[in-house]
Amino acid sequence: MSRSIVIAAALCLAWAGGAAGDDFQGSPVAEIVFSPPAQPVPAARLEQLLEVKTGAPLDAHALRRSIQAIFATGRYADVQVDAVRAPGGGVRLTFITVENWFTGQVTVTGAQPPPSQVQLIAATRLNLGEPYTQEKGEAGRQAMLRLLAENGFYNATVRWDTYANSDTQQLDIDYQVEPGRRAHFGEITLSGEPDLSAEEVRGLTGWSVGNTITQPAVQRGLEKLYRHYRKNDRLQAVARITGKKFVPSANRVDVALEINPGPRVEVALSGASLSSKQLRRYVPIFEEGTVDNDLLAEGARNLRDHFQVDGYFDAKIDYNQNPEENGVVLAEFQATLGSRHQLVRLDISGNHFFDRATIRERMYLRVKSVSFRRGRFSHGLLASDVSAIEELYHANGFLGVKVHTRLDDDYEGHVGDMALFIEIEEGPQTLIAELRLTGNTTISTESLTAQLNSVAGQSYSETNVASDRSLILGRYFQEGFPDAAFEWRVAPGPGPNAVILDYTIQEGRRQFVQAVITGGYNRTQDATVRREIYVYPSEPLSQAAILDSQRRLYDLGIFSQVNTAVQNPEGDEVSRNVLLQMEEARRWTVGVGGGAEIGRFGGSSTDLTSPAGNTGFSPRVSFELTRLNLLGRAYTGSLRTQFSTLQKRGLATFQAPRWRGRERLTLTFSSLYDTSRNINTFSARRLEGALQLQHKINKPSTFFYRYSYRRVSVSDVHITPSLVPRLTQAVRVGLLSVTYVQDRRDDPLDARRGIYNTVDLGLAAKQTGSEASFPRTVLQNSTYHRLTKRVVLARTTQAGAMVPYGNLREVRTTATDGSTLLTFTRDVPLPEKFFSGGASAHRGFSINQAGPRDLTTGFPLGGNALFLNSVELRFPVRGENVGGVLFHDFGNVFARLQDVSFRLHQRKEDLTDFNYMVHALGFGVRYRTPIGPVRLDLAYALNPPRFRGFQGTTDELLHGLGTSTQQRLSHFQFHFSLGQTF
Repeated sequence: MSRSIVIAAALCLAWAGGAAGDDFQGSPVAEIVFSPPAQPVPAARLEQLLEVKTGAPLDAHALRRSIQAIFATGRYADVQVDAVRAPGGGVRLTFITVENWFTGQVTVTGAQPPPSQVQLIAATRLNLGEPYTQEKGEAGRQAMLRLLAENGFYNATVRWDTYANSDTQQLDIDYQVEPGRRAHFGEITLSGEPDLSAEEVRGLTGWSVGNTITQPAVQRGLEKLYRHYRKNDRLQAVARITGKKFVPSANRVDVALEINPGPRVEVALSGASLSSKQLRRYVPIFEEGTVDNDLLAEGARNLRDHFQVDGYFDAKIDYNQNPEENGVVLAEFQATLGSRHQLVRLDISGNHFFDRATIRERMYLRVKSVSFRRGRFSHGLLASDVSAIEELYHANGFLGVKVHTRLDDDYEGHVGDMALFIEIEEGPQTLIAELRLTGNTTISTESLTAQLNSVAGQSYSETNVASDRSLILGRYFQEGFPDAAFEWRVAPGPGPNAVILDYTIQEGRRQFVQAVITGGYNRTQDATVRREIYVYPSEPLSQAAILDSQRRLYDLGIFSQVNTAVQNPEGDEVSRNVLLQMEEARRWTVGVGGGAEIGRFGGSSTDLTSPAGNTGFSPRVSFELTRLNLLGRAYTGSLRTQFSTLQKRGLATFQAPRWRGRERLTLTFSSLYDTSRNINTFSARRLEGALQLQHKINKPSTFFYRYSYRRVSVSDVHITPSLVPRLTQAVRVGLLSVTYVQDRRDDPLDARRGIYNTVDLGLAAKQTGSEASFPRTVLQNSTYHRLTKRVVLARTTQAGAMVPYGNLREVRTTATDGSTLLTFTRDVPLPEKFFSGGASAHRGFSINQAGPRDLTTGFPLGGNALFLNSVELRFPVRGENVGGVLFHDFGNVFARLQDVSFRLHQRKEDLTDFNYMVHALGFGVRYRTPIGPVRLDLAYALNPPRFRGFQGTTDELLHGLGTSTQQRLSHFQFHFSLGQTF
């Protein structure tokens, strides 16, 4: 800008004097041209910026302003004007311009972390879309060299190349790093008042001779030194590096380290008892590593609140810091606890506008309960709750609200009992008589006021005004007004407790999108990227649309970084280029995991004595391989395997999110091989291929359309030999299904309110390629109700049915003598039946032990109908993380739909009767974690089934040997798992 002003001023002086050559002042402008002819600013916009016009007399001041206007666009590094006499008279003006270049993609090659590529790029401070100069590029190179040196690369060299795109004025910068050898730690020189030798420092920090020097290694070493001193109560210790000397001949770095241990700090508490661990937690000097009055005062407040919460409501804490003596600084806290109390009553009165529950949910004070043995009270919490109540009323127009509190000690004659009475004096509510909106010319008043909180007839508060300000400015920013401003004032209204609000909007100049420039991706197809971008040329420049496009690109899962910017941010332009620069994520990821299962699933493959299973332990190993961005279309392929004593599984999937460009459609192909023995009755093998289309209707509602084709077979069957041919034949099943899921839970991992519904309808038939024909229906309804802030009543009901139909299918088996046995059946294949019981189903049973059982061996056979109902009362036990559950589960699996019965008991002496509801009561403990609660459930089945079992081996069963026994499932069951039951 300064250069342009100088040039224009020189022209004005020349024209004014006339002695230096022709005087162009006042001469008609014959022609205006630009050199080069192609300009980054559209011709129509340039014509608007020029105050000098063809045919008009030339004015030096107008020419100067024209140069300034062109330069202010930010598109030019230099603007000059050449004026000559035109052949036919007048003056010919040539605007000679030099374009600016703007930072595009910055890449780094050849680096060896640390530092990482991201750290090196950040060190350059070359921001996307900002003007680029050679000086900035060199400054970025020097910053890289400094960062490399801090990480041991003292012999590194860095050079850079630029790649220009004249169409967009973007300049991509590629830095090539040749790091050389990383230096290692050398000698350590100590200064200050060290109490450690150099070798002791090496042992503590890990700065051993020969270890490579990096920035993280240096930082870790200093942190270990500080931990050493803090562990020894030297909180004021100082350890800092005062110098590093690189010795090229040895490729080592000698470190100069200053150490001042400082005095030992002791913290003493009198008048009360706390463990040293608790003192360290409440007194922040240990965390901050220093001692001052502010931290001691904060520690005193923390100790006071601790004792008040523990029932000493009148607790007071004084403190003082004794001068250093014999190398020790003593920080002493004196506690005056007083008598112990418990908060037995909290009464709120005077509240008419808000109900008691609305006010209580904003308060921290608690009356004594199971979770708070003496209640939760402190004067600090009381003051905080009073402020919260006042803010609630202020936000709803009660500007003069007053909150009065009264504490009654020894309430109703009970020593130590305390009652708190809160009286709210609401006062009148201030209402808005009129809202005046001015300055909005682009967006209509009706459109704006439809979103506002402060309109005529509503309560007045500054909180609502602040919310309106955000809404209005957000709307203007979305419509391309980045400089929009908002002002407001309030005036008395026509009546008492009424006001008039004036909102004044300064729209500023509207900006539009000139072009959308993308880059940084090589393997991804351009169409895949473009369909996720909701910013279009000639439309208003909307920050909301830019952020939404960035979010959508991230949601593809194929980019590790998506940077957005507006090119030439400081320029004075109406139309701007929007930049989206992406960095593709690693395409291959590998995951390995392990775990174990504990439950009643153990047992022998040959011994039939325990059909209900024994306590077993099953280690589990998993492996996952994922390939992102297949075909450059954001498709994902994955292979997941799992191996344990219970299950061996391999699953290959191909997923196409946003199928055919539709955000709400996801197409998935999968193939599965699975062998499992999680049901004691048999080992199952499944080979399956499936196609699924997921259609997300809205946030809570999703449809799944699925076709699966599988071959299922069983082996190691523990049932009556006569049933083996009919139930163990391999069967092909083609199942066409549709599933509807409605999820309105507030937290899927640990819901406290909402509903969860599923409807699963399927059909296996000859027309779908299935040998077995049956419709399949599974319904589930779950609800969650908050009884108090932390007590939740949750319930779920699940029902399912399968009804075999159609012609009998042939089942051919080979007898022991080599002959072929031919039988006919239309039964649902054994692995397709319903099995239930376990941690996530009916907790009155161990894993998959519900329902009909084989009449000879007692092993479960599954069924064609299912009913389960569970009710849980979830409540806190200790703090925020430990909770408890009381639950009641009832239900069962039934052989046929018509066998479903709500009877409470098994028929006496009828060991073939399983058509009744098994009820179980229990208690569970939940420990909250970031991935869901870890839970332990203990259940007592009130009426577990009795059945006929078998004592012996499979060989004895085949040869008619062994002993028939009467057995019963255990009344007690335990379950350990992750996540809520439902």
